Amino acid sequence: MKGLRFLGNSKLELTDLPDPVVGEGDVLCRVKTSAICGSEMETFPAETPLEGNPGHEVMGIVEDPNGSKRFHKGDRVGISTIQGCGSCVWCRQGKQIFCKDAGVVKNAHSEYVVSKDVWLHPLDDDIDNAVAVLISGDGLGVPYGSTMRSGVQAGDVTCVYGAGPVGLGMALLQTYLGARVIAVDINPHALERAKTCGAWKTINPRETDDIEAVILDLTEGLGPNKSFDACGNQDMFNVAMETTIPGGTIVTVAHGEHGIDEVRQRLSFRVKNGKVDGRNLTIIGNWLCYFSDFENMRNLVRNGLQVNLMITNQFPIDQAPEAYRRVAEGLEGKVMLTQ
Repeated sequence: MKGLRFLGNSKLELTDLPDPVVGEGDVLCRVKTSAICGSEMETFPAETPLEGNPGHEVMGIVEDPNGSKRFHKGDRVGISTIQGCGSCVWCRQGKQIFCKDAGVVKNAHSEYVVSKDVWLHPLDDDIDNAVAVLISGDGLGVPYGSTMRSGVQAGDVTCVYGAGPVGLGMALLQTYLGARVIAVDINPHALERAKTCGAWKTINPRETDDIEAVILDLTEGLGPNKSFDACGNQDMFNVAMETTIPGGTIVTVAHGEHGIDEVRQRLSFRVKNGKVDGRNLTIIGNWLCYFSDFENMRNLVRNGLQVNLMITNQFPIDQAPEAYRRVAEGLEGKVMLTQ
């Protein structure tokens, strides 16, 4: 089959890849649309070449049902990014990300991809291909999981650190839920995209000497109700620790080596006006969403959540080098590759 191969050093090619192996319980799907994930930008510039590509956000059409009782040739399907064994206690609950055998879809930027029958979402005609990619995998899944687990609600002020695709999804969804979103990023293009997705205020840390003061000023000295780490930067994580309102929540979803060790005292106490005040912060991590969340995300789209605003460009797969270049240079939000 044709597919992208990462050659190392920010180079790739569309070439022949081995056909995927279809096993028991598998369905062979012809890829129609896949998305470039921010995590791929860690692999793209690396020196080591890959046998294929790390694409994992994808939808397509059933090519070979392989005995499936749920799907037929030609059915449109969304393909879950994380796939488990299908039978353990977590998989039976639709929380497959906790399955001990959970794995990530690979080589999604290819002509075909294989998925277990149980991890496919049937798609109705009112959900277009690009939107299907976002709500089937981690494109909207990460913003949805982190936003819902933190309990964002109307009237909240939230602060999202990092306005890449995940941050854009957070700004979009949280604004839809009635929150006022502060987006923080050093990329002016990203901040403009955050405004398009509904951000109430934007902050570029390079344009202020005291970002904490700016955030507190915007929140009447109280701080955001919820803060979201979507950039993996220790300095910004520290700012979230300092500014989140007492009793508030910090959610971290980003890749990186940031953590709480060097600032652990900030978890419970803060020196302010000569006093040490208890803050009762809650800090949680979030990995994607659950397979069972798909229906809720689809209903949000049907009820007016304009997830298409996250998508800034679509390229035919043979123009992938240009697509990756633009993503790597920070010129795009969510980008789709079409076939």
